[in-house]
Amino acid sequence: MLPPFTGAVLTGGSSRRMGHDKATAPVGGRALAAVVAAALRGAGADPVVAIGGDARALARLGLAVVADDHPSLGPLGGLLTALRHAPTDVVAVLACDLPGAEVRSVRQVVAALAGAPAADWAAPVVDGHLQPLHAAWRRRAQARLQAAFDAGERSVRAAMESLVGVVVESLDATTLADVDEPAALLAARLVDRTPDAPDLLPMSDAQPEIDVQRLAELRDEGAWVLDVRQPDEYEAGHVPGAHLIPLGELSERHTEVPVDREVYVVCGGGGRSAAATEALNGAGYRAVNVAGGTRGWVDAGNPVVTGPGPT
Repeated sequence: MLPPFTGAVLTGGSSRRMGHDKATAPVGGRALAAVVAAALRGAGADPVVAIGGDARALARLGLAVVADDHPSLGPLGGLLTALRHAPTDVVAVLACDLPGAEVRSVRQVVAALAGAPAADWAAPVVDGHLQPLHAAWRRRAQARLQAAFDAGERSVRAAMESLVGVVVESLDATTLADVDEPAALLAARLVDRTPDAPDLLPMSDAQPEIDVQRLAELRDEGAWVLDVRQPDEYEAGHVPGAHLIPLGELSERHTEVPVDREVYVVCGGGGRSAAATEALNGAGYRAVNVAGGTRGWVDAGNPVVTGPGPT
């Protein structure tokens, strides 16, 4: 039987890599913070609170919000706030950007801590890397963590080195995958595709990347081309017939991408299209990156169209 424990969702991050608030970003019809809070509640946490962030937006999700004692200073500050305000000795603290958070994983880390009275924390390891933002803590850890914080430390992993911990190695890695950038959030959202989507055709190319010469051949055969650049880039010159969905909009507009055929993804030079291709393929689409991008297409002497195109 698990001891009484508090659940805390760290929602005060700056989300610099994401470009917008992660906590309220929707995945599968629910905000990320709500997904994590539901896993904590289902595991038996009481109360469940959000630490930092947009109090009004989080309140609309049904979350009680505790103001971060150390705003804008990283997750260690949020962890300290959670430990300081928790009414129970054990606190399960999870980052808000874990779309795969589930009841079983939360219960596993809490049970591991409960089974080790001398331990200050219990956290999982994935591929040899400790995951401190899906962990269970004892409130007594606060003093040493605070000392490290006051000395200038901002890394949770580094601050944990002065504490006694328990490593949990049996957690499903998919429950620990975070989404701290647009491509990862896109992949998480795309996994939620409708279950009655048509079966996908097998890919004719064995590799997930082709060059512009091969794209020219496929375009003549009616290939569906997706351009993930910005509208001004697209209008300045694009592959004839390419469909524009900027990378930042793809998570909301992915239903415009066909699921019954291959899709050839192009950007300026191949970076953004590679991110889109990885996310689409991770969600079951059949996407192929076009190496060299539009610049390579132009340099090869292929035809270019300016202005708005297909939607």
